[in-house]
Amino acid sequence: MSWNLISNYDPLKIEEIVIRYWTENGIRKKVLKEVWDSREGSEIFSFLEGPPTTNGYMHAGHARGRIYKDVMIRYHMIKGFRVWAQGGWDTQGLPVELEVEKKFKVKSKKEIEEKIGVEKFIEECKKSVDHYISEWISDNERLAVWLDYEDAYQTRNPKYLETVWSFVKNAYEEGLLYKSYSVVPRCPRCGTALSNHELSLGSEIVKDPSLYFKVKSLDGDFYFAVWTTTPWTIIANRALAVNPQSDYVLVEIKGEKLLIAEPLLNSLLFKLQVKDAKITAKYKGSELVGKRYVHPLSEEVPKNSNCSPPECTVVSADYVTMTEGTGIVHTAPAHGPEDFETAKKYGLEVWTPLKDNGYFGEDAGIFSGMWFKDASKAVVEALKEKGLVLHYEEIEHEYPHCWRCGTPLIYYPTSQWFIKTTAIVNRMREYLKNVKFRPSWGYNRMDAWVEASRDWCISRERYWGTPLPIWICPKCGHIEVFGSIEELSKAAGVDVKDPHKPYIDQLHIKCPKCGEEMKREPFVMDVWADSGVAHTAALKQLNKQHLHKYIFPYSFALEPPEQVRGWFYTLLITSTVLNDSSPFKMLGMHGLILDAEGQKMSKSKGNVVFAREALKKHGADQLRLFMCYRNSPWQDIRYVDKEISEIGSKLRVFYNVVKFFISYAELDKWNASAIEEDMKNITNVDKWILTKEESVMKSVYESIENFDLHSASKALFDFLVEDVSRRYIVAVRPRVWTEENTKDKRAAYATIFTLLKHSIPLIGIFTPFIAEYIYQTVWRKVGIEPKESVMLEVAKPLPKDYLDNTAFENVEEAMKVIDTIVSYRGERGIKRRMPLKKIVILWSNEIKEKEEYISLISTMANITSVEFVARPPEKFVKELQAIGGKSKIYIIEEIDKETYELGLAKEVIRRIQIMRKENNLEYSDKVNVKYYTDSEELESAIIKHIDYIKNETRAVEISKESISEGKRFEIEEYVIVLKIEKINSQ
Repeated sequence: MSWNLISNYDPLKIEEIVIRYWTENGIRKKVLKEVWDSREGSEIFSFLEGPPTTNGYMHAGHARGRIYKDVMIRYHMIKGFRVWAQGGWDTQGLPVELEVEKKFKVKSKKEIEEKIGVEKFIEECKKSVDHYISEWISDNERLAVWLDYEDAYQTRNPKYLETVWSFVKNAYEEGLLYKSYSVVPRCPRCGTALSNHELSLGSEIVKDPSLYFKVKSLDGDFYFAVWTTTPWTIIANRALAVNPQSDYVLVEIKGEKLLIAEPLLNSLLFKLQVKDAKITAKYKGSELVGKRYVHPLSEEVPKNSNCSPPECTVVSADYVTMTEGTGIVHTAPAHGPEDFETAKKYGLEVWTPLKDNGYFGEDAGIFSGMWFKDASKAVVEALKEKGLVLHYEEIEHEYPHCWRCGTPLIYYPTSQWFIKTTAIVNRMREYLKNVKFRPSWGYNRMDAWVEASRDWCISRERYWGTPLPIWICPKCGHIEVFGSIEELSKAAGVDVKDPHKPYIDQLHIKCPKCGEEMKREPFVMDVWADSGVAHTAALKQLNKQHLHKYIFPYSFALEPPEQVRGWFYTLLITSTVLNDSSPFKMLGMHGLILDAEGQKMSKSKGNVVFAREALKKHGADQLRLFMCYRNSPWQDIRYVDKEISEIGSKLRVFYNVVKFFISYAELDKWNASAIEEDMKNITNVDKWILTKEESVMKSVYESIENFDLHSASKALFDFLVEDVSRRYIVAVRPRVWTEENTKDKRAAYATIFTLLKHSIPLIGIFTPFIAEYIYQTVWRKVGIEPKESVMLEVAKPLPKDYLDNTAFENVEEAMKVIDTIVSYRGERGIKRRMPLKKIVILWSNEIKEKEEYISLISTMANITSVEFVARPPEKFVKELQAIGGKSKIYIIEEIDKETYELGLAKEVIRRIQIMRKENNLEYSDKVNVKYYTDSEELESAIIKHIDYIKNETRAVEISKESISEGKRFEIEEYVIVLKIEKINSQ
């Protein structure tokens, strides 16, 4: 294909061209292959993909994380690393099942089995996964996220899930696998248990009842004051718990005696609007243990009418706190892990009439058939009717919800399989010490989470997932745990092809101990176990386990901060069991994408921006730059279209620099064949920009290596805009505009191309489309054959001959002088195109080549006369201190007639340049200019400076004529009409 720079920066047009080039030539695959295969022996950068769940489309939040991952991968490409960048997909589990449920409009496991059938349901899950993988690859490629999608790991792949089985078998052999009847979190809608670490992923702030109620004592004429935020659990109440070390008081309030923890008495009195209460007795909590009470719902629930010890008694529990409530906690062993442990200690019955679908059964009495949340209201009403409610209000607090379907969770008693995570906590914490976190606070957050680990419930009562590889003999109780498909095939006597449900449950396995047919535990595994073995399974799927010693532990992984309790956490657990090591060297985290008002994006709010929508509007480069430039990666970002365009406009400025360069370089037939010779003639301002570029590059490299992409992108693109475009290009423009092919001009071209050559690979990691486009186009234009992609270029430092710290310091000081004069102009209301007559500068140090600096300051600050002096002048209009610099500036004379006319001429030049731009003229296009004005002052200025105007506007002739069709401008108080005509080249 042919490569030419389009006239004006158009991100969508450029990206269309580059996508076509990449696609037709398989560039992504070639680059990924090249940076691995051809760099053997180089330092390795291995990226571990946090696999997107294949149950929906990419939104802006996903895109943010994808961009950061790609930037880190591309950076290590251009730094010469041997890069491993395998993609990955999370293809199983509840998230996928819920998407299929929506398609068939079913809402329960019962409906799945009756209306669809398990086998068909699983096949539909597979189809859904295929669809979303295809869509995600499309969006990733449009976003220029370069991962190996052809060899991406998929958690459903039989060879992949073998590692999950291997993890379970290893845990079993280490004594870390066990089955237990416990109270665990459960989603009543999805019909499955969840692990404790999943609770934090779905917590929501909700309004719930805060109920203070009284319970009649059978061992005295008083009531226990009790508090709960889950009134529905009172139906299954079996005890009241007190803290054995705390003090409790019997108080008389409104003719009744209440027992309450002494530290919480005033709080209750305030809620009851009682100013004082008489304390009649004091007890230690331990003295109350064994006291009996009347179940508050004894009439409403038949089971509770026969409540007798050890039920309906006071028990001791250290977890009862004195921070809220009454210090007496209602205990329902079936609905709380701590309550369950207390029940085991005291021999309490673990009973509940609540079904596992969240509805109360027939033995719930008047609450039968109610959804558990609705039952809370009914319980409160029942207690009110009996006069047992002390105080009722609603409070906002965190309550766990299903992290996928959003249903409020329940704690529920069930038999499940667990990994004894608590037994390996110390090992995990030790391994974590070797991991670098960005931001650094991530370490403390994850370490605290690991320290507080509970045993991991790994079994799920669903369909589409990795089957639990545990078989138990119903006769002798022998357990077999299979660690591979090969082991399973050997035991079953068949070649197992698909280890998923329902096929795995059709296998017949004889007990090796007694010969009885064994039964598989009918669970699939926690989906977090699937992605949690990616550190080992990803290579196993490819039959490339031999690379493990090179790639592991992975150099970098990136996800949102909550994954310290999710994916990062399960990776650490499984790697501790399988590899006795942390699976990663560095973990990065990224914040949320909020809407323009600062609200978290969600489908329910209707404020989600999908990646395709953003890409269609802004293009990939502008979106990528916005995500990197706007905030630190770990901070939240508001998605604001205007800000994306504003930050993206930096690319337009940079493109104009390139357009300026190539237009004049082509005009002068400059190419890079003699660049080394041309670079021998570079000036101090050339050395300044090159020295500054080298400094900026080092700063950018350091920031990226610390995953500070905000500082990195800001340093790079601010340099391109402020220093290259607004300073350097302005400074060298007179050298480029001269008609003669001077050494000075060629040095300017050589310097600009050197700037591009050394910055374009780095630009490419943030904004790959414009970088590839400029690389492929400009390199050809200046006679260099580019590589197939800019991502195959390796960033190298500039030659030392190009760098000069003295020139850098002097030009920096000159720029500060210029900035100070511009600021002074603003204060005085003097336009930038109106020249100042004369200034003198008391320079901060001895300076050689004064004429170059005089010319620089004169040109950029628009001053007719500039002098360097050794001492302050006797007469001046204004003394200025260079902003941020050491020099002093003395304004000798501001404006006279001569400078005023020159200023008018510059205003005319500006209007002609506006018309050139409006007519889409190229830099090389020459024009004739016609003008008409009644102003003698304006005409005098044009005549006096006509050659200057011609040179600046590439005008061949400028003539005064009566113009019928022209453009009217106002300059100061004067009016001028202008008309330009392009001169067709012969």
